[in-house]
Amino acid sequence: MPQPFAFLSRRRQVAGRPIFAVTASVRHAAVAALLLLTALVYAPSLDHPFQYDDGHTIVDNAALRQPGAWKAAFTGKTLSSAESAGGHYRPLTYLSYWATIRAAGVTPTAFHAGNLALHLAAVWLLIGVVTRLTGDGRVGFVAGAIAALHPAHGETVFYASARAGLLAVVLSLAALWCFARARERQAAGRSAFEALATFAVLALLALLAKETAVALPLMCLAADRWLLPARVHVSAWQRWGPYAPLAGGFALYAAATGLWRPAAAAVETAGEVGRYLGVVVQQLEAIGLGVRLFLVPWPLSVDHPLPAWPDAGAVFLWGLVLLLAGFAALAARSTSPSLKGAGFFAAWALIVTLPTVLWPLNVPFQEHRAYFQHAGLAALAALVAVRAIDARPAWRRPAIAAGIVITVLFSWLVVERGHAWSDPVRLWDDARSRTPRSFRAQTNAGLALASAGRWTDADRAFAAALALHPDYPPALVGDGVAAHHRGNRDAAWARYQRAVDVAPGYVPAWYNLGLVAQESGDATEAERAYRRALAINPLHAPSLLNLGVLFLLQSRWAEADTALKTADAASPESPDIFYHRGLLAELTGSPVAARALYATAERLALTAGRAPIAASARARLTALP
Repeated sequence: MPQPFAFLSRRRQVAGRPIFAVTASVRHAAVAALLLLTALVYAPSLDHPFQYDDGHTIVDNAALRQPGAWKAAFTGKTLSSAESAGGHYRPLTYLSYWATIRAAGVTPTAFHAGNLALHLAAVWLLIGVVTRLTGDGRVGFVAGAIAALHPAHGETVFYASARAGLLAVVLSLAALWCFARARERQAAGRSAFEALATFAVLALLALLAKETAVALPLMCLAADRWLLPARVHVSAWQRWGPYAPLAGGFALYAAATGLWRPAAAAVETAGEVGRYLGVVVQQLEAIGLGVRLFLVPWPLSVDHPLPAWPDAGAVFLWGLVLLLAGFAALAARSTSPSLKGAGFFAAWALIVTLPTVLWPLNVPFQEHRAYFQHAGLAALAALVAVRAIDARPAWRRPAIAAGIVITVLFSWLVVERGHAWSDPVRLWDDARSRTPRSFRAQTNAGLALASAGRWTDADRAFAAALALHPDYPPALVGDGVAAHHRGNRDAAWARYQRAVDVAPGYVPAWYNLGLVAQESGDATEAERAYRRALAINPLHAPSLLNLGVLFLLQSRWAEADTALKTADAASPESPDIFYHRGLLAELTGSPVAARALYATAERLALTAGRAPIAASARARLTALP
């Protein structure tokens, strides 16, 4: 019976001599060296800024900073985005965000370090899982090495918002390890209750991290079908008993969170079945793209549009999926343990992607979503490589040399990819250089350029995005902001209005409508727009601040106080909010409170490099009696 985490412990005989035999300390040192190398390769990215969706999912998501945020996460009240209502039910992920913010504040380094720690944990667990399932520590170590340094996994660490997938993978791997351990104990005639109970808890936690962990029961079934039956002989109750509560719990979760709704809506709505099936076909292509990027990790990009069927590229990606599925099916009929193991790892790469097929995504493919799929492919590649070397001992030295070259190459590619993620403009310029016809890449490039003050370049990017997708809300709002910056309020208003017409729940569009109305002197329309934004996200700090300013101008003191205090709770480090709270205190006859608030506004403004607001706060302080 293989021992858990017996890394590199197998002794293989060739012509009466072992290929290698290592002590436990050497085995542990090898794993530690791999983890250290991985940490060093990713270390330069720890001080990179927040990127892409991090702004609205973490930085501006005030719900994560509220005192009872951890409770709200489990009751499903935490918004997954500051820009839209509702979202995913991922309480464990939001809890990890909350804990990171409580410990280190909203700092990108803390979030990147957390993702790197989870990546290292996933590598360590993958080594253990593959070792236990194959009984060969060499296979586990090589699989872990591939997963640790594969360039396509860079996005998962660089992108703070990929935390959900990382958490789910770590917990799923730990659950799978416990499941295999339980089967081994059953085969030995020993109690497996503790292992199965731990497995159930870990499976539930994985589901609470990200809904794609719903595929875990199928992973266990595949392990029972391909690997464990060869070594485990148990009763029907012992074999199938653990699946009953697992299936029931996962079914209850799916029903409560609405995982079934996309398919049901397609069936119930006339003309939607064809569209839904088209999306399913596209998601199957996404599985093929994940396989392709594992085999050839180039070009890597934050945006990967899929080819349209029946283009040759789409046929090729479908071919990869069918090849993987066919191999898994053939391996299931084999009597060879190695071939069965290879079949299981091929099935693994398909099973973990099934939820995204039946529950279509707004973005068909992103590199971080292939992370768990690549873990199975890494194990498959490791098993094939090790068994090939066992069959041809003369290949051992060339294989080691090739492994060193691949390690160096992969490490360099990860570092280079990190450079792209070090700056928003660089990241999205890289993306649109690879996919110039992607409206998403053009839009995000425009937003990054506008934030950098490069308005002319931003205009071109937004124009390109709208030419590709005239009704994409972020592009409409971005183009409206650019027009607003040029002083063309009418054009800005038209863009924002179109955005709310096509996406009534898009907060930035409502906020900017309010801003234009407020600047135009239409207080009634401005208040309406801000209230619409706050109906979607009650903690949208900019809308709360501007609504408070409107109330100040209208001498609606109580309403101004409520709006500004709520804005302060949403954004406690905003000098603008403290300044206007000071103004309210001054106007309502509370000079002592006003003095304290102005002083805080000045301090925060100086820290943030906001000289104008600091000067205004100082002037008000000086004028106070």
